[in-house]
Amino acid sequence: MNRSHVFPLCGGVLLILVLSVILSGCTQPSSPAPAATPVPTSTPVPSQPAAATTVTATLPYGVTISVPGDWKRVDTLSKGTTDYGRNAVSIATFTSPPEIAGDSSSANTLDVDIDQNVPDKFDAYFNNATIAVRNTYGNPNLVQAHSITLKVGGYDTYELDWQSGDAKGSYFFTDVNGSIYIFAFKGPSQAPAVQALQGEITDIYKSIAITPA
Repeated sequence: MNRSHVFPLCGGVLLILVLSVILSGCTQPSSPAPAATPVPTSTPVPSQPAAATTVTATLPYGVTISVPGDWKRVDTLSKGTTDYGRNAVSIATFTSPPEIAGDSSSANTLDVDIDQNVPDKFDAYFNNATIAVRNTYGNPNLVQAHSITLKVGGYDTYELDWQSGDAKGSYFFTDVNGSIYIFAFKGPSQAPAVQALQGEITDIYKSIAITPA
């Protein structure tokens, strides 16, 4: 056999084998990448609604009023003589928590009354109530009557502020078609109780709505 034909043939076979090995290496499937570890996610918890700072009370005789949420309400519906000298119906009483920790006497109160079908003119009624408060608490020098009318529930109102000894009050007299609604705020004259009541009176009386029967 001629060697010149053998060597080229062998070389060609070797070349084919080498190319096959290379190609087989290139076409092998690559190993799959490891799966990513899932990252735990937290489910947001909805925030709780803030506690209401006031509650709205619907009272007999057509009164709606908003008071601090921690005040307690007692429906009284009893008739008797008041410290402003009238035989009126007590509708309800609201009482605050003690304004001084551990001192139950440091609570503030709001009495809601009605004096129905009053024959007196409003000015005369208010003047007589002022005199009665002075007589009840025995210190006329610390009674201040506001003769300029304001509005409560859209109706003309007189305000009477008084202080005597260890007690202090702000009374609102509201004329509703001849019946007088009285909103009597009262509490001890200790500074924490006075400051607390002063911060709440305006919001309370401005919240009042009156719808007489």
